[in-house]
Order: sequence, then structure tokens, then C-alpha cells
Amino acid sequence: MQYDDRANGKQIDARVNEEFEVSLPETRTAGYRWVLEKGGQPNLRLLEDTFAPNTSGVGGTGRHFWRFRAVSAGETELELDYRRPWETAEPTRTFTLKVRVRP
Repeated sequence: MQYDDRANGKQIDARVNEEFEVSLPETRTAGYRWVLEKGGQPNLRLLEDTFAPNTSGVGGTGRHFWRFRAVSAGETELELDYRRPWETAEPTRTFTLKVRVRP
């Protein structure tokens, strides 16, 4: 399964050994990045963290992808903050996803 910004604040169910992906828009040319604040440990394992740039020219918004595997039963949460990593200001956006991992 793939989840995008429409899943923000929702809860999903996964089974142990199941994989899923989170995909969010990111404007790196303006310095903004999604920062993984809570990665769902110990119930989730981050398998991949990648970025796909805008293919229609210079600049613009690309997509940031995180692929996770459910590794143990329980309830956990993913939290990502959208901010300029070097600034101390509050994030401009936050994405949360509650994950219930079943055996």
C-alpha cells in the first residue's frame, strides 16, 4: 500500500512482515525537507528513504518516499515534520500516521 498526504492523521492496519510506503510532496529547491521525527520503532523498520525530483524542469516540487516493514505486533506512530532543517522555527506542516500492526 502507498499512503500520501490524504492519510494525514489517520490510522492504518498492517500485518507483521507487510510493507507499505508513505509519499509526500517536497520542495527541496526552497530548502524544505520532510524530517522523520518518529519512525514507529520497535514495530516498524525503515527500509528505504528516497526522493524523486520534479521531471518537468528545474525546480518545483518532487516526492519524498519512505518504505516501511511491519516487524512486530503493537501500535505505533509515524511523525514527519516539513521544515528547513537548519532553522529552529516550528515546522510548516506535520504528517502523522498511526499504525496498528497485527500478528
